[in-house]
Amino acid sequence: MQGLLDHALAAWMKDPEPAGGGTWPAFAEGARAALAELPAALGRGRDAVVFTSAGPLAAVCGALLSLPDEGVVALNRVAVDASVTTLVVGGSGTTLLTFNEHAHFAGDRRRMVTYR
Repeated sequence: MQGLLDHALAAWMKDPEPAGGGTWPAFAEGARAALAELPAALGRGRDAVVFTSAGPLAAVCGALLSLPDEGVVALNRVAVDASVTTLVVGGSGTTLLTFNEHAHFAGDRRRMVTYR
């Protein structure tokens, strides 16, 4: 299944007019726009917890790291369900501090790990 998903994502990223609907650039921009709105809505010095799926998370993290589309596919591939990604917003913009932290699944909880 992973190979099919990777292939489908790569094809979507290259297709300027996908038959099923929205384009990859529009999807990725929507994820980045949602992130950009959050600090203003929160106010200075506030924290937020955001729950999302691997696709928007990989799009945002890929943009923060200036990754090519292949890098976004790679991030999506390893995203653990219920993992924690930490971003910080400061004077120089938004920075990725941690991606896909899932130490809370250590030991006996390791069997609970699922992806995407």
